[in-house]
Amino acid sequence: MLRWCGADVPSNSNATREEAGRLIGAGLIDQAEALLRDVLKRHRNDHEAMAMLAQILSRRRAFDEAAPLIQRAISGDRKRADFHALAAEVQSMIGRPSEALGRYDEALKLHPGYDAAIAGRTDALLRLGRFDEAVETASSGPDTPVLAGIHARALRRQGDAAKARAVVQRHTDATDAPLEVRRTVWFELGHACTSLKDFKAAAAAYTQANALSVPRDIALDETLAQSDAAADRQVDAVLETFSTAAWASLPRSESSTDLPVLIVGLPRCGSTLVEQIIASHPDGAGAGELETLATLATHLPQRLGTALPFPACLQETNEHQLTAVAREYVQVLKRAGKRATKVVDKQLGNMMFVGLAGLLMPKVRVIHCTRHPMDLGLSCWTQKFAPETNAWAADQAAIARQWHRSQRLVAHWASACPLPMLEVRYEQLVEDLEGEVRRILDFVGLPFHAACLRFWETKRTVLTLSQDQVRRPLYASAVGRHKAWGDLLAPMRDALGEAVGNYESR
Repeated sequence: MLRWCGADVPSNSNATREEAGRLIGAGLIDQAEALLRDVLKRHRNDHEAMAMLAQILSRRRAFDEAAPLIQRAISGDRKRADFHALAAEVQSMIGRPSEALGRYDEALKLHPGYDAAIAGRTDALLRLGRFDEAVETASSGPDTPVLAGIHARALRRQGDAAKARAVVQRHTDATDAPLEVRRTVWFELGHACTSLKDFKAAAAAYTQANALSVPRDIALDETLAQSDAAADRQVDAVLETFSTAAWASLPRSESSTDLPVLIVGLPRCGSTLVEQIIASHPDGAGAGELETLATLATHLPQRLGTALPFPACLQETNEHQLTAVAREYVQVLKRAGKRATKVVDKQLGNMMFVGLAGLLMPKVRVIHCTRHPMDLGLSCWTQKFAPETNAWAADQAAIARQWHRSQRLVAHWASACPLPMLEVRYEQLVEDLEGEVRRILDFVGLPFHAACLRFWETKRTVLTLSQDQVRRPLYASAVGRHKAWGDLLAPMRDALGEAVGNYESR
């Protein structure tokens, strides 16, 4: 999270903004957002509140709302270095790091030594592959927790994991730093120790990092229990609505489009790679992680005028209504894909909406990306996800429960809903790239094209956590990565149970 430089602000709503800042620092993002939106309802020109809300929205990847909001804040006060730095951060996150560099330079002219702007500039340089410049930029700033995380990442990318570890170790006791800064420090320490093959120290660092992944006043165990219970209720409701018996009687849209390709699965499963392969085809496009299907599902009860929530509300819909909903979704894909004949929506959470997608667009194609459960689980456990997302990834046993939940859904869709579904295993992609590329293209209905084998050369913006991986040729080092960790991953292995053997024997 961007740290504000503390410039003078108008007195009106000052206390409320301070409270919002406290909530952000404590990780209570939903409460902070609600508070800031309330401030802006009463004071439409409160530029500080605009910028703070834009900060939250950018972290939630709501860039369409965040970008104009921060521009409005800058228009109201062009001498705020933190506003310029946030605008730069948004540009970098939407895939415009070159433009972001100029914005960061503007922020540093206004406030030399501003650590958040130096950190952002370092990140933009890393996104551009300019590692030496990134290290130089990070080194030019003060030795603060805000800079330590990005400095360590730049050093790792430069190949100096030992120095990266030393940089972040100096700040592991910075308990007064914002929560997200502390998370970054601990995750970077874990990454550095992993690069040095000190897996015991890495596991300890990741445990600390994940313990900070929930608000300070809520225990991790309590958060996971609530998350598990809610997820299980959602899955139960979906499976009941889309039972084998019910599927045949549910209404269908009249849409005949074969444009959409859904990629579903768990994070770190290779989905960005598969999307990039399809998007490398002259007739293919990747729309990224769209929230459209989930949003349409959420608003469906209101649209139908029923008190029944999704998915139970589907009992009260009809062909005409579903056709209208399908048309809205397809229009979003067309805007993303322009002249493409196949457009990928790789929102992994669409696993919950496969049945709905089948009712809306009977010709939809679904690709289920998967990976060895131990490798996938390790990658999730060691990954710094955005605040308030994927709470299950903070705990090894919870990761295993999420795997089982996901497999339950996949098995149900395969048996209850006769939709075209292709399983793509990351290990098979690594072992036989051309064979798997041909299989994927054939499944979605595209002829083979050699450009798909050189997916890393495709010039498109990738905003997911795998953006670095899809910018280089395929590598095999991530296959079997969990083996080196041994008993450090015992909680995950034990909770997975037979799933490990089942995956390896298929």
